Amino acid sequence: MLRRRTVFMKSFDLKKKLYLLIVSFGVYFLYLIFFSSDSYMVYQNLKKQKIVLIENIFELQKTNAKLQKEFLELKNLEPE
Repeated sequence: MLRRRTVFMKSFDLKKKLYLLIVSFGVYFLYLIFFSSDSYMVYQNLKKQKIVLIENIFELQKTNAKLQKEFLELKNLEPE
């Protein structure tokens, strides 16, 4: 009876250690996903920043077109 109990306890310890190892890797993996330099949060922030920069590009292109038009109009009005 005692021998069965020690075998059971050894297998229980092995299961416990294996479970702890799996949980540890899971926690580490979640840490890498959410808090590392290549994390999902960084990815989301970069996507937002890209959208803002694209909007700025369109605004600057519109402003540039207006200024070029004004420049060419003023250039044509000047005597040569």
